[in-house]
Amino acid sequence: MPTPTVVLLAITVLGTALYVLAWLLCVAWLAWHRRAGAAAVASGVSILKPLCGADDELETNLASFLALEHEPLQLIFGAADPEDPALAIVRRLAARHPHRDVVIVTSANDDAANPKIGLMERLLPHAHHPLVLLSDSNVRVQPDEVARVLPTFADPQVGMVYQAVVGIGEASLAAAAENLHYTEWAGMIAIGTTVLTGEHVVNAKGQWVRRQALADVGDFAQVRDSAADDYQLSQAFLAAGWRLALSPQRVHIVHRDWSWTGLVQRHLRHAGLRRRICPWAYPLELLLNPVTWALALLAAGRPALVAPLVVGKMAFELSAARLLRGHPLAWNFALFLPLKDLVYFLGWFGSFAVSTVSWRGRTYALDHEARLVPLEPATEPATAPPATIPLPMAATPRRAA
Repeated sequence: MPTPTVVLLAITVLGTALYVLAWLLCVAWLAWHRRAGAAAVASGVSILKPLCGADDELETNLASFLALEHEPLQLIFGAADPEDPALAIVRRLAARHPHRDVVIVTSANDDAANPKIGLMERLLPHAHHPLVLLSDSNVRVQPDEVARVLPTFADPQVGMVYQAVVGIGEASLAAAAENLHYTEWAGMIAIGTTVLTGEHVVNAKGQWVRRQALADVGDFAQVRDSAADDYQLSQAFLAAGWRLALSPQRVHIVHRDWSWTGLVQRHLRHAGLRRRICPWAYPLELLLNPVTWALALLAAGRPALVAPLVVGKMAFELSAARLLRGHPLAWNFALFLPLKDLVYFLGWFGSFAVSTVSWRGRTYALDHEARLVPLEPATEPATAPPATIPLPMAATPRRAA
């Protein structure tokens, strides 16, 4: 029988090896795609942008979509509340880009437990292009982003293309921790997992779909009550016979002035979802966290190995972050990487105490399949038909609801 010390050391070696493997696969995959050519794909694109409040740098984020170098392009913005401050930003930006095909929708379907999906159900009928991007409000795109993503649709059997996630824009330590966590898990490790196992780690930050494929799964009907709509929608596509594909173009999300309270709340909510939808993979998060290795080494009486392992992990993570983000993390934030890992280590266990979530002003219970069960009615039920605000445009006529 192996001794406890041998077992603990084996766990440390396994966790370290898996982390390094994910880094190697990510680096190799990105290098291969830089060398490989991509066939151009011509298609119109409709972008659905559900909004709720003025997030960090929302105006800059939305402006990046209006500056996209692609035609034909349709931008469909929406908020459940007609007085939502995000809509004032959209109107201001649309006035600066009169050539853009912009539609604003001011209604949501309160029959859907998932408030974002309830809004998307109002936006989708206005989409009139064969490819649709489902995009969150904290996403910022590059001018040539569409051209970089579309080649992944060259295979007509690909019904959904998704992007690895990179966090940028940190001005606080908590924002840096959240950005690095996204870049590490939804970026480097997501790429490594897909390359190694073929399993797709789909994130809603950059989720592109064929309109026909979405119609084949009943649009958003299967995810109206799901807290993990991005993952569940991808599974519905697979069940309907469509393929998923990972784009080499990363999607950038912006976290600037975050607090530790906001970080912990989001992490506990997301960790509770991951534990429910993919319980077999959830323990791997603990294995890949260096705090686990450090505790194992301390328990095995090998404290001298703790510092080299933690420093080594920091080096690999910072290397991947620089590669994926295109610029390094500021040194004053980099020094606190072990604190980030400690917070997420504690959050892994804290997720087992999470049975409710608060989202867009409502509280929900989570069942064992990560479905949302509202614990209170919507504050302002939407009884009126969806309102659409057409904006004047020189090149393309608007369609009113």
